[in-house]
Amino acid sequence: MRGLSILRMALYPRSRKKTGQRDREYFFVHRHAGIASLLLLYLIVPACAGSKSTDAQKKPSEPAVVIKAQTDRTAATIAEPVTFTLSARYARQAKVRMPEVGSQIAGLRIVDFGEDGPREIDTSLEYKKWYRLQADIAGSYIIPSLTVSYTEGDGAAKELKTPQIFIEVKTALKDEKGEALKDILDIKPLQEVKRDLRPFIIAGAAGLVLIASIAGALLYMKRRKKKARESIRPAHVIALEELEKLNNEHLIEKGIVRDHYFRLSDIFRHYIENRFSVPAVEQTTQELLPVIGKLEGLSSSVKSSVREALFHADMVKFAKYAPPREEIDVNHQRVVSIINETKREEPLVTGQ
Repeated sequence: MRGLSILRMALYPRSRKKTGQRDREYFFVHRHAGIASLLLLYLIVPACAGSKSTDAQKKPSEPAVVIKAQTDRTAATIAEPVTFTLSARYARQAKVRMPEVGSQIAGLRIVDFGEDGPREIDTSLEYKKWYRLQADIAGSYIIPSLTVSYTEGDGAAKELKTPQIFIEVKTALKDEKGEALKDILDIKPLQEVKRDLRPFIIAGAAGLVLIASIAGALLYMKRRKKKARESIRPAHVIALEELEKLNNEHLIEKGIVRDHYFRLSDIFRHYIENRFSVPAVEQTTQELLPVIGKLEGLSSSVKSSVREALFHADMVKFAKYAPPREEIDVNHQRVVSIINETKREEPLVTGQ
């Protein structure tokens, strides 16, 4: 208002105007100032609104699929399990396919596993798969990079990879001071016993020798009969016949999946033992794989197939994994392919 009065005084000095004329001029100045203010507001408000909408349009859109791989710990002892979680958060129009993790983790046993989802989070979906892992030997382990494939609305196949995860497993043994042992200590020497235990020791040793002799004789006779039977026909012929009998029992159709895998694993291990003369039936998968890796004449692809077949069977037998029918057929065909690629036509004669 004061500015308008100064402007009015500059344009219309009092000395030259009459009182009525000054009032009329004062009225026109105020009216024009009000109109100018309305025009200014009309121009400023749309500009501000337009700038806000432009800023909103510049915000980057979120990716269609976001994956995450993590463990609840990167350092553990042999007695402590490590939980590995693979999750994917994706838009509703996207289709995500998670990888099979069990066959890609080496050295760590899968003691339990499960899944969560998909569940809604805001406008997206989230799906998780988790695995509880445990090591039998102290050392460094790597969970390799995993590939998650997906398709968006256009149908084009795309992939995302997770980073590698390193896990350090230490021994749970401690010395007298409470510090972790760097290695397994040797057995301490025997202490002198004041009481005369020689009669008990002699009697116990004699009994153990007798029992061991009887057990050894029975085992020798059993193996000799078995080798005599196996020397008549090649190992692959026996294995393929056993697989055919297993298929004819239709255990999968009856829903007895674990019994099917126990039989399949036993047939496959007997074939490895008879073909390569290694104790595959008595050894665990962790003990058998290093022996398979040292066998000459086997390609790396065959060794890898043997490893996948054994781990897949262990997951079903011990981790209560329920594979779909197509996975069961693929694993069965994998065992048949290994037998056909490693078979020896002449009869296997391992002893006289």
